[in-house]
Amino acid sequence: MKVKASDLALELDGKLEGNPDFPVKKPVPIKVAGPEDVTFLFDEKFDEEKEFGLLIATFRPRKSKYSALILVKNRDEAMIKVLRHFEKKDEFDIANPVSPEAEISEDVKIPPFCFIGKRVKIGKGTRIHPFVFIGSDSEIGDNVTIYPFVYIGHDVKIGNNTTIFSGAVIGADGFGFYRTQSGYIKIPQVGGVIIEEDCEIGANATIDRATIGYTIIKKGTKLDDQVHVGHNVEIGEHTVIAGQTGIAGSTKVGNWVMMGGQVGIADHLEIGDNIIILAKAGVAKSLEGPGIYGGYFARERSKFLKIRALEEKLPEIYERLKRLEEKVEGKDNKEKD
Repeated sequence: MKVKASDLALELDGKLEGNPDFPVKKPVPIKVAGPEDVTFLFDEKFDEEKEFGLLIATFRPRKSKYSALILVKNRDEAMIKVLRHFEKKDEFDIANPVSPEAEISEDVKIPPFCFIGKRVKIGKGTRIHPFVFIGSDSEIGDNVTIYPFVYIGHDVKIGNNTTIFSGAVIGADGFGFYRTQSGYIKIPQVGGVIIEEDCEIGANATIDRATIGYTIIKKGTKLDDQVHVGHNVEIGEHTVIAGQTGIAGSTKVGNWVMMGGQVGIADHLEIGDNIIILAKAGVAKSLEGPGIYGGYFARERSKFLKIRALEEKLPEIYERLKRLEEKVEGKDNKEKD
């Protein structure tokens, strides 16, 4: 059944303005939304001179134009109800592990114990090992190598000449929950993942699907083993990230960035181009490039090294300060006498 703006407004207990017959489609991020799209407007900084289709908003926009507007009171509850219309589960048929609806290049051989979902496309020269799962509507480019025990969920796009090592999980749900008095409600994750050409995804790396839109890994980027990429993250071109690094949701990483092992990056940040982040750094604010950063919280390298040098001297400084205090106190006592 097709859902219209008027139907959705009733479901959300919202106030409808504009075209009641506007068709409700899968929402897209507001940054890329246009006059035919459905999107959410929950922050005034995104209220721009731009035309949208259906806006689901917590306030009446002053600048944005729209075909239809639904004003809601609770942003999280509204988003959950909308996204539930577009939830999708992995489909597979044990009797037909390779879907007859899949488009597989003639030179590609599918070994035993693989599942290939509906409408999957696999390009020429691609090599798939046993025990690989590829979900429906995913696209695998040319000359891709996928090692055993890789999971690729639905709506994932893998570019040409990319290698994915064993145990990688691409397209698991992003970590999104809404807290209520009775517990947590899952926010449906209906987006996808795009990995461009010439990338390498290490063993047991995890790349979450976007809440809406796409999590994006751009061309030439290399992820080491056990790297975690949260939902809606965008990683630029030719970036290299060492093992056990974690990047939280909606953070944007630039081009030619280098990260050491066990780096932690908070959500909704921007990491500029040509930045080096030293191992074990904790990044809690956006960083401008070029530059070298380290420590917790991550600082420019020279400042970080000065602080580390002073930390080593803290016991000595403490003892000196203690002696000075005792000396001053002794002098004060003599003057009183």
